[in-house]
Amino acid sequence: MHGYLPPVFIIALLMTISLFSGCVFPSAPVNQTPEIPPVNATPTIDIGLVPVERTPDQTYISFAEVKENLVQSELLSLDIFPKPTRVLFIQGGNLDRSGNALHWVFGVHKGDINELRVYDRSGWSIIPWNGAISGEDIDLDRVVSPRDLFNQSTIQNLESTSSAIPVQRDIELKNGIYTIAITSGSTSQVLMFNATTGAAIE
Repeated sequence: MHGYLPPVFIIALLMTISLFSGCVFPSAPVNQTPEIPPVNATPTIDIGLVPVERTPDQTYISFAEVKENLVQSELLSLDIFPKPTRVLFIQGGNLDRSGNALHWVFGVHKGDINELRVYDRSGWSIIPWNGAISGEDIDLDRVVSPRDLFNQSTIQNLESTSSAIPVQRDIELKNGIYTIAITSGSTSQVLMFNATTGAAIE
């Protein structure tokens, strides 16, 4: 009988323990709802501010497309008067293996001013050019396209060598001659072609 504890004593003991545990262990605020992440949520780690770099648009533009849209650049010309527009040089930057470029630059003389007309996926941009632009007038209907040049065996053989090093290709048309520079690492090759016939110039 000495080991028997009355029920009232047991209840009082449990209440005492619960009161002390409330003081020792922190409890959640009464009206606070715990944050439950969505089912498809991706866990995140707070690592501070992260610089965000814009990924350049890697959509290449053919020479045929930019030539067709050249007339649109007249609406943005710095010389609004109807004067003859002379294209004196053309440059294409960062070409792919088919002769399409990420952007094209037309060096133009109109009236008394020179301007660079730049075409990329966002459209035309006009940049005033205070320096002189020299060169023969380019008849866009008479020159071969860069695509035709890049299909030639001269460039195909040069590009056939496999390499893990990125390749940079640039092209310029001036004074009736296409100049193509192909750079891979520290190696650079410069090829020249007749702009009218497409024949390689040794």
